[in-house]
Amino acid sequence: MAVLSGAVEAKDPYTAEHENSVADLSVRVAAHLGVDPREQQTIRYAALLHDFGKIAVPAEILNKQGPLDDDEWAVMRRHTIVGAQLLARIPFFEAVHPLVRSAHEHWDGGGYPDGLAGTSIPLGARIILACDALHAMTTDRPYRRRRPLSDALRELQRCSGSQFDPAIVDVLVAEQT
Repeated sequence: MAVLSGAVEAKDPYTAEHENSVADLSVRVAAHLGVDPREQQTIRYAALLHDFGKIAVPAEILNKQGPLDDDEWAVMRRHTIVGAQLLARIPFFEAVHPLVRSAHEHWDGGGYPDGLAGTSIPLGARIILACDALHAMTTDRPYRRRRPLSDALRELQRCSGSQFDPAIVDVLVAEQT
């Protein structure tokens, strides 16, 4: 794990810190939902590596100050596939790589890379997606300032049932207030 996390950190220091925060929050949400401890550990590993595929994304896209164009978004969206493919080669990550691949799927089917919807998205991936969004909204990025926690929670609630699993949003809001 340390080697893989180190590879991500060498490419993008924000991503490494972000993944640690997302992992901690994801495990808390999973525990609140009654997920067994072994699956919580799988979710932790997947959250730590959910953006692992960004090692294949050029730095100028990762750190771009403005919005990404269509071609840049296409490159960025492939990071879930790349990360899952790399992790699938390591037997230890057999249960992790499907969560990494699905960590950007949306409850309504509008996410990527496979357009999965609802409960066809693994629970761990649904948890990671919401925790990822909350942390991303509440931290500064090159292209935008962080939002106050209250605004980020309202945004999660606004997107509950479309982008996010409503049950997970309910837990996150309760956990943060």
